[in-house]
Amino acid sequence: MISKTLAVSAVLAATALLLTSCGGTPVQPNETSATSVTPDEAEQSVTTFVDRSTTALGGDWKPRGGPGLSPCTTGDGDDGVSWVVIVDRQAGDDPHADVDAIEQLWKQRGVTTERYQSGGTDPIVGIRGAGGPTTSVDFTADPRGYALTAESECAEGDYEDMVRRQGDATAG
Repeated sequence: MISKTLAVSAVLAATALLLTSCGGTPVQPNETSATSVTPDEAEQSVTTFVDRSTTALGGDWKPRGGPGLSPCTTGDGDDGVSWVVIVDRQAGDDPHADVDAIEQLWKQRGVTTERYQSGGTDPIVGIRGAGGPTTSVDFTADPRGYALTAESECAEGDYEDMVRRQGDATAG
């Protein structure tokens, strides 16, 4: 049986991905400007970015997904791959202060940011953005738990081939 916290976290991550991919996001989902980043560089870059973000907030972050491959289209219109990382942890004592801290860090890293907030008496606050080493990134500071989702730049690569090679590597 899935715990209530895990179920809430999954819904939050799905919401974060939807929010990140619509209205106000400076870069269209799964599409970046022309880049010469390799798939390995893109994976390392987004992983480092997530690590810096979670270190800034502290706490015990757990990987929920990734880095996992995702198909994308490069700025040149070629097929490519990006890496998606999802981590979460228990909520902090001051979600607004945590959003402030993340916003400052991300802006220093070249990410264009946009804050958001749900309605209600105990709102969910968060920040999403794009730029720097990410196509999209979202930090959701829900009083029930925090979630951070980041997608790397799109690197030229064959998604199906890379997935197949990953499967071969884990099978052996």
